[in-house]
Amino acid sequence: MKNKSSILNLALRLAVITVCAGLALGLVYGVTKEPIEYQAELKATQARQTVLPSAQEFEEMDLAAFSADAAQYGEIQQLYKGTAGGELAGYTISIVTRGYSPNLSLTVGLDVGGVVTGVAIGSHEETPGLGANAAKPEFVGQYVGADGPLTLVKTPTGADGEITAITGATITSTAVTNAVTAAKSFFDEHLAKEGA
Repeated sequence: MKNKSSILNLALRLAVITVCAGLALGLVYGVTKEPIEYQAELKATQARQTVLPSAQEFEEMDLAAFSADAAQYGEIQQLYKGTAGGELAGYTISIVTRGYSPNLSLTVGLDVGGVVTGVAIGSHEETPGLGANAAKPEFVGQYVGADGPLTLVKTPTGADGEITAITGATITSTAVTNAVTAAKSFFDEHLAKEGA
């Protein structure tokens, strides 16, 4: 009987500890949720300004309104129209894709003619020293000014549209190039004729 009582006492203590820990976690989540969301939105806004520097204001557009092919454009998460002085400056397209690891997020800027104005790598889980180098200006800067098909190469020949892959990170390089290609394709298919 004494043994049964001590087990019950121990179970009751564990239940109280679990409830207290759950309440504490809930409180911390409630306190930190809003600041975390604010910081995430701030980073997204900074990414839009980085990839489309000619825009002063950004307005989110409804992706569902374009009835885009989900198989082709399913990785596109957000679309923004950028304006300057009331005039259309271009668009930013946020994409979450899979590089070497899942959840490689990037933002692509396109001017009114569909020319890439910038690429910014956001959150990622790519290998430090390899795929993580995709966020460096030397890599993403290669996309600026691209207005035609992109080709990923290991050794550049100087042809138009060539993107030199990151040594040891071909999977990440391919993922970024495919995402930029998808953004350009979305623009060509939906935004160029919309003039939205």
